[in-house]
Amino acid sequence: MLLTIREVAERLKISLSMAYALVSRGDLTCYEIGSCKRVKESDLESFLEQRRIEPRIRLPKRGRHF
Repeated sequence: MLLTIREVAERLKISLSMAYALVSRGDLTCYEIGSCKRVKESDLESFLEQRRIEPRIRLPKRGRHF
């Protein structure tokens, strides 16, 4: 399914201008149909997976040695 840039912004909970910036920078792949830009759902999912940050392993805090 193809999403509008507005729908992308809503799904990512970002501003419309930020969504357009992601497309214009080439960070998010889009399709131009006439003057309209559309993003495939699978491209949006790939975009998100590429930016996934795995949680760090936290080491236990050591007590102070006085």
